Amino acid sequence: MGIIIAIANQKGGVGKTTTAINLGAALAREQKRTLLIDLDEQANATIGIGFSRENVAISSFELLTRDIDIREAICNTKDSYFDIVPSSNKLASIEETLYGCEDKEQNLMKKVEPIKNSYDYILLDCPPSLGVIIDNALFVSDSVIIPVECEFFAYDALTQMVNKINQVQKAKNKINKSLTIEGVLLTKLDNRNVFGYKIMDKVKSLFPTKTFNTIINRSSHLQEAPMHGKTVIDFAYNSRGSKEYRELAKEIINNNEAN
Repeated sequence: MGIIIAIANQKGGVGKTTTAINLGAALAREQKRTLLIDLDEQANATIGIGFSRENVAISSFELLTRDIDIREAICNTKDSYFDIVPSSNKLASIEETLYGCEDKEQNLMKKVEPIKNSYDYILLDCPPSLGVIIDNALFVSDSVIIPVECEFFAYDALTQMVNKINQVQKAKNKINKSLTIEGVLLTKLDNRNVFGYKIMDKVKSLFPTKTFNTIINRSSHLQEAPMHGKTVIDFAYNSRGSKEYRELAKEIINNNEAN
């Protein structure tokens, strides 16, 4: 049975897409069949893996708005264990397109569930918002990774994200489905800045059992890899960023196998 994980935080710039593409690649390195669904209109995950958003025939927009089989939207990457459903800027009009549609927050769930068992992990790269896309992502997901940059505004947004998760969980209870927090992921830690460690301590005190042991530090390799259309694991395997995302993948695998 595959595990579906949304990577979500309504705060932008906290490392959602960086986490989506590099965690996906790291899980694939562990020979876990992994599908990444890019749900952000900017399509940065799509670009970061080496696809052109302009040349995408069927994207996550069509997946959410049309009666199609998800297999039509899945693209293979260079890694045989790693697939992607690409995004396009058409997602910018998703609220307008789905306005008035009944049960619109369940559109993605209806498409993804038939192929859930084909993958070990399905990752959802979510946009920085709390609209209909997030509703769809949380409805289909088993759990959520919340990336939190080690700075105050990202920490402040954490409670809003948790409130959203709780709201969706209540709705999912009615259809006998659950939603948990996979973990809070501390990102962009600058080890030269003492304040970052203060934020880290605050997050750990709020979520003592739900904060990942793995911390993602600031890294030039993580910034540069997407320019080459590669994950950091393909671009600089022995770099700090690569090692940290591989550690995160193992932590997630171990946590899920223990449960």
